[in-house]
Amino acid sequence: MCRIIYHGDMKTTLPISLLMILSIVMNLTATPASAYSTSGSLQESVDAYIKEAMDRLPIPGLALGIVKGNQVLYLQGYGTANANGDSVTPQTPFMLASVTKTFTALAVQQLAAAGKLDLDEPVQMYLPEFQLADEQAAASITVRHLLDHTSGISTVEGTQPYLHSPDTTFDEAIQELARFSPKYMPGEHYEYSNSNYVLLGEVIARTSDEPYAEYMQKNVLDPLRMTHSTFADYHAVPGAATGNLIIFGASVPYDEPHVPIMLSAGYLTSTAEDMTHYLLTFFNHGQYQDHALLPSRGLGWYDATWNWHTGTPGDICYGFSGGHNSVSTNIQLFPLQRVGVAILMNTRLDGMIPGPGTNEIAFNIARIVIDLPHELPSNRVFYGGYAALDGFLLIMVVGILWQAATFKQWRKHYQSATHSKRIIAWLGISFDLLLFVCILLLPSLLGTRWHIILTFRPDFSLPMLTLGICAGILGLMKIVSSKMDH
Repeated sequence: MCRIIYHGDMKTTLPISLLMILSIVMNLTATPASAYSTSGSLQESVDAYIKEAMDRLPIPGLALGIVKGNQVLYLQGYGTANANGDSVTPQTPFMLASVTKTFTALAVQQLAAAGKLDLDEPVQMYLPEFQLADEQAAASITVRHLLDHTSGISTVEGTQPYLHSPDTTFDEAIQELARFSPKYMPGEHYEYSNSNYVLLGEVIARTSDEPYAEYMQKNVLDPLRMTHSTFADYHAVPGAATGNLIIFGASVPYDEPHVPIMLSAGYLTSTAEDMTHYLLTFFNHGQYQDHALLPSRGLGWYDATWNWHTGTPGDICYGFSGGHNSVSTNIQLFPLQRVGVAILMNTRLDGMIPGPGTNEIAFNIARIVIDLPHELPSNRVFYGGYAALDGFLLIMVVGILWQAATFKQWRKHYQSATHSKRIIAWLGISFDLLLFVCILLLPSLLGTRWHIILTFRPDFSLPMLTLGICAGILGLMKIVSSKMDH
């Protein structure tokens, strides 16, 4: 079993602690997903795996690219790409989401190799206006800290609505970031944040004297011959895959916005075929065909963010995932076996409920290529989790409506109730208030904020918050009613 090093968009839009616990229990008690060794041709084994995964889970469309060494082993598309019913092919454009960050990292490493920037110089050398509420921390953050997500800028800050608005400019983002006070000093702690790569995008633009997208086109996409890849708005890209949002367990077509401020952190559109060109570069010392994107460094290998490791790789795997609300992507790199896999999918199964992601699918595809046992993704947690979530919300709706409808009757019964029955009534009041408090505190307990989840997932968060407030109001009304009787 290889050691797995995972990076990328690991956040869920609205994590639910109760459902996480349920998911863990279900994983421990469930029968394992089918596990088996490769038989037949690689194409047959991979096709069978993908088709079975798509049968088990609501995956509308998926594109796949596999490389080994210096050759493309397999390219294939499955399912439908969009509302037009276009079939997914290896040339179907998909939003890469945070896998874009690996391309931004490549550009930063290029500029460092060319002597145009120093990874260990402060970011303020390249972006003088960059500031945080903690001036000492801001002055200490280097380009490398941004690259490796050790700047101290938090995941929550990188998910703030201002950073995901199509109208936000870089100057406005810098002004918003200036109010942030980091919990950790630079270099002390790894914490993934979109903000790091928004800043790196501007560092690339300033040090290259070109807009970010233009630099990337000329120095990354063109040399890699990624002819179907673009930083343009995917809405204008012919045949592009469109997202499908999971709402209460059902798949619904969803229009992902295009956010220019986030180009360098998550808005490259590419295809499975183009991604194989990119993967090959990892296993050929930063070179694709006759183009050297990075200088050769002798014996060693690159990880998913283009950090160089000297020597011979061990049995190790690097993964990097991306995900917006309704799309998800992943690349897997096995340096020892020189195997790479790219998965592009037009839905996201782990947006709210912990469920199978593209990383799990890509990892097991790589194991098929290496001829190791592999597992099909389980649908038990996905469907079981949503069943529990939907059931919980339904019980809340019924309970609140019933309490509201019988409030006058409850007041009358309370007035004539015995001491023991009043104790039971107060237990009910306490439950309403506890439910209200738990729902209010849930985002902060799980590392996010209500305004963030209300912005990104109002389909679930608004009903949940509304039900929590209603429970609190009912509890307070019963308290006031009980006091009026004395």
